[in-house]
Amino acid sequence: MATFTPSAEQNQAIQYKSNMVITARPGSGKTSVLSCKVRNMISELRPHQGIIAISFTNKASNELERRCRADAFDVKSSFFGTIDDFCLREIIFPFGRQLMSVAAEIKTAKIRELPDSVTRMLPLTPLKDGSVANTINFLPFIQQALALGFVPLEAVGMLAHYVVERSFACQKYLVARYRAVYIDEYQDSGYFQHQLFQKLKEFGLTAVAVGDNDQSIYAFAQKSDKYLLALTAQGSGFEHFSITTNFRCHPSINDFALRLLNPNHPITPTDDMRVLIKTINGDQRTMSLWLETAIPHLMDHYQIASAERVAILCRHQHSAKLIANHLRLSNRLVEDNPFEAASTSEALLFSDLLKLRYDPMMTAEYLIDRAGKLNRTTQERRALRRAILSCRSCLDGDLIVKVLAAAASLLRQQPSSVAVTELESVCGDNGKLRWFQRSSDNAVQIMTLHKAKGLEFELVFHADLYDHVIPTRLYPPGKFGQVIFENEIQCLNLHYVGVTRAVKACVLMTSNYRINGQGNVKNGQPSQFIGRNGANAIPIIW
Repeated sequence: MATFTPSAEQNQAIQYKSNMVITARPGSGKTSVLSCKVRNMISELRPHQGIIAISFTNKASNELERRCRADAFDVKSSFFGTIDDFCLREIIFPFGRQLMSVAAEIKTAKIRELPDSVTRMLPLTPLKDGSVANTINFLPFIQQALALGFVPLEAVGMLAHYVVERSFACQKYLVARYRAVYIDEYQDSGYFQHQLFQKLKEFGLTAVAVGDNDQSIYAFAQKSDKYLLALTAQGSGFEHFSITTNFRCHPSINDFALRLLNPNHPITPTDDMRVLIKTINGDQRTMSLWLETAIPHLMDHYQIASAERVAILCRHQHSAKLIANHLRLSNRLVEDNPFEAASTSEALLFSDLLKLRYDPMMTAEYLIDRAGKLNRTTQERRALRRAILSCRSCLDGDLIVKVLAAAASLLRQQPSSVAVTELESVCGDNGKLRWFQRSSDNAVQIMTLHKAKGLEFELVFHADLYDHVIPTRLYPPGKFGQVIFENEIQCLNLHYVGVTRAVKACVLMTSNYRINGQGNVKNGQPSQFIGRNGANAIPIIW
């Protein structure tokens, strides 16, 4: 493991061995702290024991696991993954059958993908308002879905909590196998994730939550920082530790970001201010033309070796696409998965098979394990491995046939006609196939602010800083002429996330015109966040 010398704040958090909540600023080394804590605890466990380490994305989970396994460290029987993966693999699949009738083969599906006979059983209360108290009202719907072989994705947390509460065998298994549970990005927790975390603590697992309420940006998905704040409250049963030093960003970027949040945060005078601002005479297309000159110039000025370490961050995907389409520098636009019509399980499987074609680091074993099908013979696994690897080695013209054959073997059934049609569409479109390909090491990264969460870049261009865009506005009846912002704090957090992705320099960008999501040209008034609390950027005049 690379040498890591913890600060006093970091060391206090690492050494504490009981239930705790860590609030950690961007760039404060929380992944290093977490990996140290995990390794320290695992080293004291027996081979059949482990810890639960939950991150919100597979990428974050893989990074934490990589650090924990460094130098061939044995993580024993630990789990690394997302909360949904944990609920499905460790709770629902192995123990759900004890409480209700479940089909022999089950797969995940979104509610919109379920048969009408199942969705008709949903109660009038929206699932997003589900709670421990009203879970019983959703049971007929969940039981009917399971009987037909479906786990509704939106109900995974509710179902997992229900199983944990009622299955003594599940409780014994979790307590026997796991000694601690670590959850990262706790400010983006949902209701049932919070309930499950508290339940595991009740069972005697050491509970560790890590988060930053100023980076809460997923309220639209019913994720809230109120659960993180509840853990930091006195009497919560959790010891609170703060890690405040930002080791990532240039000091002027850190001061600027904290001043956005706090009008009393002191800004240290400097001749080397690294937050800049550029106002373009035009719209996002003109912005792209300026960036063609600005990116190489600033890369040279700040000694940035690869364009992969440069990012253009936008509030909305349509702005990101506009800039990508008009930027004549090598770039990678980070987009949503192109599979939309296929069921969730089919879309995930097709995506994995196409990623494997372009990513030499992915393995057939990973896909077999992800499929979650047990009791395969050695011969079946060999055949599966051959079918999967043929997706990597086949000619372009044979790709669809090979992907369908491998998918059918993994699913143990033929993919739906809808999924087959969409696979053909994706494989016939180089633009859509680009989503599965590894980007060039010298391509500028273009993405939305939400997709940039958890990432870092040496040089960041923070675009879409317009009035009406960030923060967004509301126009309630009878309030004509009043400026009322929608989710202003969430928008401010999003702006804060964008600024703190930058290591060496951040350029705020706006223009006097903007193209909206419908393709209409609008006046581009600057965002109300520009100059907030006296956090002033240096204008670029060239």
